[in-house]
Amino acid sequence: MKLYQRLFIFLIFTLSISLIQAQNTDFTVQGVVQDDKKQGLNGVNIFVEDTKIKAQTDQNGNFKINYKKGEATLVFSLGGYKKFKKKMNFSSEWSLVSIQLVEDRGAVDEIIVHGKGKVKALQDGAFTVNAIDVAKLANTTADLNQVLNRTTGIKVRQQGGVGSDYNFSINGMSGKAVKFFIDGVPLEMLGKGVDLSTLPVNMADRVEIYKGVVPIHLSTDAMGGAVNIITPNSSKNYLDAGISLGSFNTQRINLNGQFKDEKTGIILRINSFYNHSDNNYLMKDMKIWNGAKNEYELRNVKRFNDRYQSVFGMAEFGLENKSWADSFFVGASQSVFDKQIQTGSNQDVVYGGVKQNGEASNYFLKYKKANLFNDHLDVNVYAGFSKSVQKATDTLMRKYSWDGTFEPSASSEKGGRSIIMQHEDRFYSQLGTTYKIVENHKLIFNYVFDYLKNTTYNKLEEEKSDVDPAKMTKQILSMAYQQDFFNRHWTNVFFAKYYHVGLQKMVFDPVTRTDNPTKDDFSNWGYGFATTVKITRDFGLKGSFERSYRLVEPQEIFGDGVAVTSNMNLKPETSNNVNAGFYYNHHWGAHAFRIEGAGYIRDTKDFIYTVPNLYNSTFKYENLSNILTRGLEGELSYQYKRLLNVLMNVSYNRASDNTKFANKSEDVISATYKKDVPNQPWLFGNVNVSIGKDDWFQKDSRVELYYGLQMTEWFYKNWKSYGNPRNIPIIPRQTLHNIGISYSMKNGRYNVAFDVTNLTDALAYDNFRLQKQGRAFYVKFRYLFK
Repeated sequence: MKLYQRLFIFLIFTLSISLIQAQNTDFTVQGVVQDDKKQGLNGVNIFVEDTKIKAQTDQNGNFKINYKKGEATLVFSLGGYKKFKKKMNFSSEWSLVSIQLVEDRGAVDEIIVHGKGKVKALQDGAFTVNAIDVAKLANTTADLNQVLNRTTGIKVRQQGGVGSDYNFSINGMSGKAVKFFIDGVPLEMLGKGVDLSTLPVNMADRVEIYKGVVPIHLSTDAMGGAVNIITPNSSKNYLDAGISLGSFNTQRINLNGQFKDEKTGIILRINSFYNHSDNNYLMKDMKIWNGAKNEYELRNVKRFNDRYQSVFGMAEFGLENKSWADSFFVGASQSVFDKQIQTGSNQDVVYGGVKQNGEASNYFLKYKKANLFNDHLDVNVYAGFSKSVQKATDTLMRKYSWDGTFEPSASSEKGGRSIIMQHEDRFYSQLGTTYKIVENHKLIFNYVFDYLKNTTYNKLEEEKSDVDPAKMTKQILSMAYQQDFFNRHWTNVFFAKYYHVGLQKMVFDPVTRTDNPTKDDFSNWGYGFATTVKITRDFGLKGSFERSYRLVEPQEIFGDGVAVTSNMNLKPETSNNVNAGFYYNHHWGAHAFRIEGAGYIRDTKDFIYTVPNLYNSTFKYENLSNILTRGLEGELSYQYKRLLNVLMNVSYNRASDNTKFANKSEDVISATYKKDVPNQPWLFGNVNVSIGKDDWFQKDSRVELYYGLQMTEWFYKNWKSYGNPRNIPIIPRQTLHNIGISYSMKNGRYNVAFDVTNLTDALAYDNFRLQKQGRAFYVKFRYLFK
């Protein structure tokens, strides 16, 4: 009997059991839990007294709990607040209640949250996920890339300073195998000027990082994992403004807020930011030609063609908590960026006039409604259209040196004089539904339609009207069945995904020596499951498997006109992903301890890999037949009151070429068979320590000190099979130290922070052994009203 047949029989069996269990109908009480300022409280634990029935409030304080008909006492508890009990009547008609918890002043210093907030619930769930409470880091000067780079299994390697391209790796899988979302919508919809290196931390409430196996509500072909940025979703008015200044003429400004008109119920949300940096940090020991001595010498010089700036603004209008919609918003965003390009994948090749700029507009609609059809159906709809234009300029007939001098050249800096224009129109829509069959059993469906039209041409040689656009259509249909047993001590999720991509493009015919239109189609099914078993209240095991496909991305096929060249023959890749892990929590008095561990295997076919061009410092994406990735990771955290937080993690990752025979032969063994894939860190870790004190200098204030250590072990830049191992370039071991201090007043209304990165000014490298910036200083001022 085949695997899918066994899976089908098992689903029918469990579904039959759930229908039998449905004979005993429960009744519902729902409402909201707030503090004394009428702010909704997240993570409040709600229990039916003397039973194991429980629920928890969402981030707005809303809750819903089911129990048999009759009276029962509900218990409401949250760390730092006094426990509250209230008798409720569970009947055929819903009861709407409002609960207000009173702060327990005597226990504030002893707060260790034993109940699960949203972050901890995700960490204890069936999927392997890092969940970061970014709201706690809003006062730091770090961007989201720097915050996520401290977490387990994550390695972020940038090619330069602020706004530069970067490689984001999850468990060794990187590039387009990792997808980025903001509130479940692809981040690319906002334009190239918006990414993890430019988004301010103030825009995020939390970040979810799914490793290998991705839940279907994201409905994506993210074979390596996915990052989902969750923005604040409070129904209350607030204003969050910040300005950060630092080394290399770095300036970051953000303004976010929400205003609700109580008469009409209309809500206005705004998110905006501005980034600027000259990125003129010192490059150490660069080869500079000395004409007087007629030889090269090593000198320290500043980067001179790496300025970056971007502006982003987004506004949303909508309504919440209406009979026809829990949430309905329409909005628009605009982003603009301008960046100079100092170097590509090889820092020995220097640019002095290469630059890129662009803009993007996005228009969208969002709709959510829960509890349709007698509290059985939830619906979530998104539709958006984006239009972007990018220009990459390479027109100077010069060859630059790192000291800023240049010589005339017969060709442009990148080899072909050009002004590459890229016009992209994209329509993205998503429909998600969740149907509750009976208590603890539900079906989940998600459908994504993604259409993109790309027109790329050299403005010096042709016009837009002369070029036939390339078109790509992606469709992903996802289905899942989730079951919870033994009061949610055992949870299973079974899912399947149908992938389809259609590509219309121009391909060069060497016989006729003309470009001819061709169409390529790819479709296939993926499937998998995720499970978690809670052995005790504090100890649990989890595991997951997925056979997934990663469809090609526009930038991989069409290039970007600057660093990435096109490869119209690229194929989708597929992978079998396996995760297994455990977690353990322990609390005693004012102390809290947590340890997590996980192992993973990624068996990838037609692996898409970045291959650098050493002559012009560009790179392109190619298929490398088979890659086997294995790894282990662990994290340990400790908290004492609100005084001390310690977080330590380590990640071990080995990716090797699993293609035995070279060039599709049957007898020639590949020179790289079983060898480690180059330019990938295999061992890295972090230590983060923070010490804080409330009411130290004045009432309602807090001071916090931070120390961070980042270590990355050495690794090969190129395949070690080619050439003498002693002469193969390596990226050496790196150890970086960061420190910071923040001070908050008036319960967080006024905040100031000061950070120092790379405290020892160590020589550090990043992607393709490109030098990172040395010691840098940053200060941030933040105002928060809510």
